[in-house]
Amino acid sequence: MINKINNNKKIIIKIRLKFYYLYILMSIEDTIDNLPKSEQFTNNLNVLQEKINPILEEFKKYYVFYNKNPDYPDYQSMFNTIKGQITQVCTDLFTLENNVDLNINKINKSLVELNLLIKKEKKKNRELKVKLGIAETKNNAASELIDNYKEMYDSGYLRNWGLGISILFAGLIISKVYKSPVVAIPKAV
Repeated sequence: MINKINNNKKIIIKIRLKFYYLYILMSIEDTIDNLPKSEQFTNNLNVLQEKINPILEEFKKYYVFYNKNPDYPDYQSMFNTIKGQITQVCTDLFTLENNVDLNINKINKSLVELNLLIKKEKKKNRELKVKLGIAETKNNAASELIDNYKEMYDSGYLRNWGLGISILFAGLIISKVYKSPVVAIPKAV
């Protein structure tokens, strides 16, 4: 009877683990689905690039005409129209840049939230593994190794610095010993 209860508890814990993983996966999918696609921004940028070339050609032509004959009303109106079109393209480009910046900020915020969620779920996962009786070792799985790589790096980093400093210290001591002035003992007469 006790074994049956323990088995049921283990099954419940395994189901909870699976639900936590599904929850994280669903959060990631929702975040990705809600983000605008980069193709939209690329398409908008391509449209602006296609617009600007003919506008600049017209601007060059009417700039010369307008400056040669500033009193002619057709040249003046065309020049002002072209300037307005250039201003509109610049405004659209600025708007596109702002939208890209806003979406980058949204992506960063979503990634920070997902990172916090993953950390929380990893903590729950460890607790449930302890309850389930799964031993956490370095050989357990690749996901468990991720937690240990920082500790291994830190210990190796500190060991290397300690070794370097001790070599310098030993070198200084040895150089002091061998560079000591030799005191000559006077001969007894």
